Amino acid sequence: MSPCGSRSTKTKRRSIKRRRTAAEMDTLLMAIHYILAGEESTISVRHLFYRLSSTMGIIEKTEVAYHSLVAHLSRWRRAGEVPWSAFADSTRWHIRKPTFDGIADALQRTHETYRRDLWSNQPHYCEVWVEKDTIASMVADVAGEFGVPVFVCRGFASLSALYSAAQVFKEAAASGKKVTVFHLGDYDPSGHAAADAIERTLTQDFGCKLDFERLAILPGQIERLNLPTRPTKETDSRSANWTGTECVELDSMLPADMRAIVEVAITDLIEPYAWQKLQEIEAAERDSLAKICAKAA
Repeated sequence: MSPCGSRSTKTKRRSIKRRRTAAEMDTLLMAIHYILAGEESTISVRHLFYRLSSTMGIIEKTEVAYHSLVAHLSRWRRAGEVPWSAFADSTRWHIRKPTFDGIADALQRTHETYRRDLWSNQPHYCEVWVEKDTIASMVADVAGEFGVPVFVCRGFASLSALYSAAQVFKEAAASGKKVTVFHLGDYDPSGHAAADAIERTLTQDFGCKLDFERLAILPGQIERLNLPTRPTKETDSRSANWTGTECVELDSMLPADMRAIVEVAITDLIEPYAWQKLQEIEAAERDSLAKICAKAA
């Protein structure tokens, strides 16, 4: 047999996948139900993969196993075994101006969504920037509770997006506020390079005065939160300048831990007395709106 033929045979053997037994599939599905039941909101499929592989050891931590999980979830969701709403996907959206079914409906919607800008009398202005769409949905609830915008930079943010952000930051700084950008991204060569590029562009190219604070993934969090690591990708052109010894995806962090980190970072900036006063004003204004809605009904 020729050497070429030998390699071909080995390749064919490696490509054969062992099919899971019915019992193994039941165990996998039960584990998925267990994980989803313990989450307060939606998670990403990538996060589920890390829980099943690194935390529970039910599947292998390989890209082949990840794609197999995606296929299983597709079938289970179509069969009603896993709810469609369990997973986050912020990449699908549409543009539409709000419409109302008359004045009473408009007033009711205003009452339901009315929020005071509680940062108007605060010394700080802040935003939360995340590397991935799915992560945004995990932290948007906690950031939204405090009226803090969440921006998805998708790695290396475009210059147009950074320019628009710079104008907002400069306006906040001109009003006497200290600007802070909280960043969450992967702990790997590209993730760090992207964060460096964002900070450099905002401060050097657009002249913004701001604090650029990385919230995750940080080296200390890897051991403290027992986050699963992976080798640096050989195809990453930035790996030559990478000083870290391991890489960690943001998806591997538990959503609860991620939300807690974001909440602590935001609340550390808040001056509590001024915040409470505006909350009291907001509550009174919502009561006034409720009375107006009752009269219009």
